[in-house]
Amino acid sequence: MTYIENRKHTFAIADLGQFDLDEDRSITPSIKTALKVAGIEADVDGEEHNGSIFYVYTRSPRDVVRQALENQDIPLDE
Repeated sequence: MTYIENRKHTFAIADLGQFDLDEDRSITPSIKTALKVAGIEADVDGEEHNGSIFYVYTRSPRDVVRQALENQDIPLDE
């Protein structure tokens, strides 16, 4: 039996202004939905002090997650 461990990937949105967020909303639901549409099971958690930074907990490699988000027109910071 092969066990694949969850990975934690840290990303940042390049342009948070393109999202219609107010002070009480987070980008994380949009990220989680985009990953689900791409067929990636993941938990997403936002950075408490910076709304553009988020963490993705998944079994998928970082490159796969990045590509899935970019395919959903979510601009990521390098």
